[in-house]
Amino acid sequence: MKAIALVGLILFTAVFAYADLPASQTVEPSATNVSPTTNAPAVEPAKPTLKVVKADSEETSGENGKAANAVDGNTNTIWHTQWQDESPICPHEIIIELSDAAGINGFTYLPRQDEGDHGGIKAYEFYVSDDGKEFGKPVKKGEFTTDKEKKTVTFDGKKCRFIKLRALSEINGEPWTSAAEIGIVLAD
Repeated sequence: MKAIALVGLILFTAVFAYADLPASQTVEPSATNVSPTTNAPAVEPAKPTLKVVKADSEETSGENGKAANAVDGNTNTIWHTQWQDESPICPHEIIIELSDAAGINGFTYLPRQDEGDHGGIKAYEFYVSDDGKEFGKPVKKGEFTTDKEKKTVTFDGKKCRFIKLRALSEINGEPWTSAAEIGIVLAD
């Protein structure tokens, strides 16, 4: 009996609430938060996590410039190519694995956010792969501006499990590459 009374109260409250709406206003479920087939709240697919699987160079003696810093979610840490004892020249590349294959239509690059500018990428190529070995031709080539703003680069959507960012040159003509964060842009 209590359950029936509670259901009646809920129905009465819902009818009462809708009765107060102006005639011109209707309430419809939002396409972004309700599944059209079940009318249940839709769940956004989880964004794949990123893990560095290879970098041609990283500085681990003079600073914590390990490649994993480029995908750690912390804009205060950086991946920096080796500079102590030796400074391998460009090009430099970093290969990143997505936790699950995903359709992407772009990537993001955040230059280092500290006072330094060493290693800022100027010219780049961006690749995608299913297996992390065969990358084929770049899906995008270009040049970044020399500021510290986050750069977003888009291209026609591609499904992949691995991405590779290849730095062809540095903004000051130096041999290094650095990045605070590298990310992906999921395809719609």
